[in-house]
Amino acid sequence: MKSRNAIIASAVAIITLASGCSSGSSGSSSAAPRLPLEKTNIVVGAFPAIDSAGLYIAQMDGLFAAQGLNVTIVPAQNRSPAPSTQDLINGQIAEKYDITAGDYVTYIENETMLGTAYLRIIAEASFLQPNVEALLVNGTSSVRSIGQLKNKTISVNAPGEIGTLLVDSLLVEHGIQPGQVRLNSYVPFPSVAKMLTSNSVSASFAAEPFVSADEANAGVEELADLDQGSTLDFPIEGYAVTEEWAQKYPNTLAAFVRALSEGQEIADTDRSAVEKAIERYLGISAVTAASISLPAFPTGVDPVRLQRVISAMVRFGLLPPGLLYYPITAMLGS
Repeated sequence: MKSRNAIIASAVAIITLASGCSSGSSGSSSAAPRLPLEKTNIVVGAFPAIDSAGLYIAQMDGLFAAQGLNVTIVPAQNRSPAPSTQDLINGQIAEKYDITAGDYVTYIENETMLGTAYLRIIAEASFLQPNVEALLVNGTSSVRSIGQLKNKTISVNAPGEIGTLLVDSLLVEHGIQPGQVRLNSYVPFPSVAKMLTSNSVSASFAAEPFVSADEANAGVEELADLDQGSTLDFPIEGYAVTEEWAQKYPNTLAAFVRALSEGQEIADTDRSAVEKAIERYLGISAVTAASISLPAFPTGVDPVRLQRVISAMVRFGLLPPGLLYYPITAMLGS
């Protein structure tokens, strides 16, 4: 069993209607072509998470403003379904949100299964790195290995989303089929420590900053890092709009992605900027910000990386087998 210390030392691809997905380096916002923006006020629905650090930095450093955009970030209350995905879909009429930040599993499920979203993934937000998402247990638990979870109850924060996929992958690679454990869904991350210390569940899926905070303050321990095996460097969250919105506001979309790409690049190369951003936008203390593990913050969109999500969803029953070869490029505007 692995337990971390309380304190751990502490463009770019442009997505357009024409080019879809690409990868590379970006120049500065001032060097980008200035086409007339179809709209300048943008509302982004985003779950309050470290994964959105690039978004926060772009806002904090005035990168959106430099592109002529007035961006409002609205914290979503639940991580899954993907923050405000249904509001995004409804936004084709109501325009409650222009853009959302959410997990790929839910985006892909909406696109492939519901057939009504017509979503466009415009940028990546994060992919796994060590100790960012983990399976936790009570420090006094008799469960000391993954193999001991057979016939036990594990909590995830929502059914059929990224946590379920990561936990299922971990179990299978240790000889336990998903049906051999009980999943207790709808346990939000702030409630994980209470569920574990009250012995209501045997293990819980959690993400930073709750992993580090619960280890430091609540007597829980990390049973397993979920950044391993088939989910090593696994893509977690990204940004999406509806296809209709992308076609209606192409210049606005390009401007948003330019600024976000700069924010992502800063997030991926400057930890101090991430710490400053999450202190401001997530209300995390400086001490906690310095102790947490961070995901990777990619620039652009890597279709090969994102195709892994579809393959994993089929493997663990979140999508039917017939969708194994559903091309992720269908959601990238290619």
